[in-house]
Parts: sequence; structure tokens; C-alpha cells
Amino acid sequence: MGQVFKSGAFIQQCFAVHPLCLSLKSLHLPGGIIIRCTSCNMLHRLALRAIVLRVSAVRAIDDTAAAGTDRPAAAHLEDCVAAHLGALSVRAMDVVREEAGLRCGECRKMYDLEIVAVETHQR
Repeated sequence: MGQVFKSGAFIQQCFAVHPLCLSLKSLHLPGGIIIRCTSCNMLHRLALRAIVLRVSAVRAIDDTAAAGTDRPAAAHLEDCVAAHLGALSVRAMDVVREEAGLRCGECRKMYDLEIVAVETHQR
């Protein structure tokens, strides 16, 4: 087993240098998510404080009402992961502000994540 680094520096560097190589590997709610970097072969575990759902401005107002936005954002994220895991991408990363963002290319939902802690596992 590889080393574990308890710093957000590694995921911030991955996002800055090769953002398209970051993908959601697994979801462990309510505790957090695991993001995989295919370029440097690292796993980044993000412990979450909160998840906020944002619906893309491209969608019509009628669509947002039909989408059931009264459900918790975590429930929407679980549905996205179950239906189309490969469509979820990392769209933002700021470890100084303790924020990250995911975007679903399939349903166009965006998720703002409030991060509590980051661990990087080197494989």
C-alpha cells in the first residue's frame, strides 16, 4: 500500500495541471467522495461538510420544478452516480477556500462541495 498525505496540495496540483484526468471514483455519503487522477495514479478522498445543488442556467424553469429540487442535494448526487457515473467531472477545486465542484454532463446538474479535509493516497 502507498503513502497517505493529509494535504489538499496534491489534488489542487492535479486540478491545475491536468483537470481532465480527475474523475469521481466513488461516493461515500454522508462522509465524502473519492476522486481518481488517471495521470498521476492517485486517489483523493474529500471529507464533506455540505453539498449544494445548482441546476444549469441552460435548463428551463419548468425543468427545475420537474426535477424535484425539494430533495436534498446528496440524493440528487446519488442518483447521478447511479445513473451516469462517467458523466460526472470535477469542475472546480479550491482547497484554500475548502470548496470543490462537480458537474454532470448528462443531466447538467452542478454540485458545490464544502470540504472538511483532503487525503491523497499514492498507489
